[in-house]
Amino acid sequence: MLAKRPKLGQHFLVDDDILNRIAAAVPENCGLAIEIGPGRGALTQRLSARSRQVVAIELDAELAAALPGRCGRSERLEVIRGDVLRVDLPGLIRTRTAQRAVVVGNLPYYITSPILRKVWAARDVCGQCVFLLQEEVADRIVAGPGSRDYGYLSCLARLCGVPQKLFIVPPDAFRPQPKVSSAVISMSIDSAPLADGLLDFLGDCFRAPRKMLRNNLCGRFAAEALAADPCGGLRAQQLSLEELTAMWRRLSARQE
Repeated sequence: MLAKRPKLGQHFLVDDDILNRIAAAVPENCGLAIEIGPGRGALTQRLSARSRQVVAIELDAELAAALPGRCGRSERLEVIRGDVLRVDLPGLIRTRTAQRAVVVGNLPYYITSPILRKVWAARDVCGQCVFLLQEEVADRIVAGPGSRDYGYLSCLARLCGVPQKLFIVPPDAFRPQPKVSSAVISMSIDSAPLADGLLDFLGDCFRAPRKMLRNNLCGRFAAEALAADPCGGLRAQQLSLEELTAMWRRLSARQE
């Protein structure tokens, strides 16, 4: 009999050593762990052993229904069947704990960036994230200025915390095997709110990475202000988040 094919393009992690290493990145006796895309529950079982409560968000109805039976500590597990991008994440966490949660998951490649932005936007209730994702995306998250991988996602990550690439996960750790390598990242999330307008500014800076900043920002600031700014003739990839933030403050001050 042929094995049932995953319906939503899932690649299930089956390597026990890697599953244990991911679980070990979550603090022991964690109050609340939110797992995104638990699939068949291999990581869920390990999270239940380290956390007082696990809330697993699974889109596939059959997988969601089977999940409690796959986990030895099902009394610690709550399963929500739904699309994580439609879930009210801050509301979900606030109704279950007064502490900040840890968010964990094997993220689907095609919606990785929206999930990252959603979790980081919930910074007041999310204290840490541990994600398995495509290695190319992990490299973009941890990249620094001057790297070809450095961009808006790199800056957004550093606004929210200090990301770390923990280790690479080869394709043969999954069933079925993906065509690319994956990596695990961990990040403690800063709870401080972001300055209004900074994210839009950074988005404009990296809109056309090969263009000079004075060209990318010409619709936002006066031409003379951009020409006078010491960074106006540079590209966004040449500047650190701190330098870009300083530029935003200088240009914003000239508009007041």
